[in-house]
Amino acid sequence: MSIPFGFSPNPGDNNEMAAMFENLGRMMRGASSDSSVNWESARSASADELKKVGDPNPTDDDAVAIQAAADLADLWLNDATAFPSTAISCSTMSRSQWLASTFDAWKAIVEPVADGVAVAMTGMLPDEMPNGPMEIPEELLAGLPPEMADQMRAMLGSTDFAAMAGQMMSMAKSMGATMFGMQFGEALGSMASEVLSTSDIGIPLMAQAKPALVAANVAALAEGLSIDANDVRLYVALRELAHIRLFTAAPWLQSQVLSAIGDYARGVKIDSAAIEEAMTHVDPSNPESLNELLGGNMFESSQTDEQRAALERLEVLLALIEGWVTTVVTSAIGSRLASSLALEEVFRRRRAAGGPAEKLFAGLVGLEIHPRRIREATSLWQRIEDSSSIQERDNVWTHPDLLPRAEDLADAQAFVLGDDFDVMAELNKAMQAGSIEDPEDN
Repeated sequence: MSIPFGFSPNPGDNNEMAAMFENLGRMMRGASSDSSVNWESARSASADELKKVGDPNPTDDDAVAIQAAADLADLWLNDATAFPSTAISCSTMSRSQWLASTFDAWKAIVEPVADGVAVAMTGMLPDEMPNGPMEIPEELLAGLPPEMADQMRAMLGSTDFAAMAGQMMSMAKSMGATMFGMQFGEALGSMASEVLSTSDIGIPLMAQAKPALVAANVAALAEGLSIDANDVRLYVALRELAHIRLFTAAPWLQSQVLSAIGDYARGVKIDSAAIEEAMTHVDPSNPESLNELLGGNMFESSQTDEQRAALERLEVLLALIEGWVTTVVTSAIGSRLASSLALEEVFRRRRAAGGPAEKLFAGLVGLEIHPRRIREATSLWQRIEDSSSIQERDNVWTHPDLLPRAEDLADAQAFVLGDDFDVMAELNKAMQAGSIEDPEDN
């Protein structure tokens, strides 16, 4: 005999029944009535996941080495980009510090999608609830402690279920918020064991764009390569500081990424049948069973033109960011670092195999960031620099309307030689003169 949420305890095992209700209570506690994500569940799940891999504390030597790498990287970048140094020291973080420092930023990234999940979860409820009391099978009540059985018999046996509709909707929302929080928290904890810096997913994750490297993860990357650890640290610092310069010079850029995620999320759907099937197999004595069953993709593919456009816009934007960083870092290094080609290949393979950015956006909105797009973006930025200057290349980031589109990535030469690039140069001059509104003023 099953009861709501698919739990099927042994009627004669009071311990199993107690475990079921404790686990159910744990799922319901902490869910905010105005949030589609139970962030307490996300924090707990991320911390539990991180415990599995460990979290070495950075040493003083780590901090000194990372700051030295950042100082040198900042100096080299001065010759490779028109964007000025932020003159901010580079922090050294543990994995748990990265989680704590970036956690608030995840809310703005994740909640639009979670809102779509909450709407879909609520939609799973029937439009009309039956009137009158509910008959409770005595074989079910027989497995409960006497006091609990009496309470459930009194409550459910005298309740008008039409009046319970609001409570059930609230419960469905809490369940959805908790499930989403647990699933995302587990993914976030796993990401903390491999992310190299605060901007490793393509956008900075601090309240203010500040450079920081995760010492244990940078060291782990170096250990798996036949490359000097100082070279690896310097290369990661170059990428981190290039990201920070870009997002400081173009403060509207992060909102563009979030806007694309929001545009996609408004039409997101979930596979309600998959959730119902998963819940029938939850083991009440094993809290991990819920995480395991929710590990699959519950999102249905969307076919709306608006969502396809949002995904393409997001992919192009992330490719432009990654391509620009790669171009700038390659230019900054020049012939100074013998291992630079090997390190560039390491990061290319890391992206292709599914690095933190690829895993995040694939799991969140089903976005696949094609390596081809990043290669095309890198080629485009290099062509602009070769045909004009570093200044003209970086001026493209002055306003979102100046950014290349998907078709421009496919034909970089036509973009650079075409009329559009000349028009953008004129638009940039107008921006500098103040005759076009700054995107941050909107």
